[in-house]
Amino acid sequence: MSEKHIDMTERLQQIGQTVNEYKDSIVSHFKDMDVEVKDWHFTVGKLEKEYTVEVNVKLCIKPKEA
Repeated sequence: MSEKHIDMTERLQQIGQTVNEYKDSIVSHFKDMDVEVKDWHFTVGKLEKEYTVEVNVKLCIKPKEA
């Protein structure tokens, strides 16, 4: 039985897009604050037919400077 081909590069790019959308959503909730992505990374693991994706995003939210 052959394994279905999955384009992981495309999927990982989609994760990056989702992180940006998440940041934009946070920014919209904190309009009077500065929101900066300090760090973000993800790992992908595969065991047999299962992929495990871990995403970690660190945001810095602070008052806007006058």
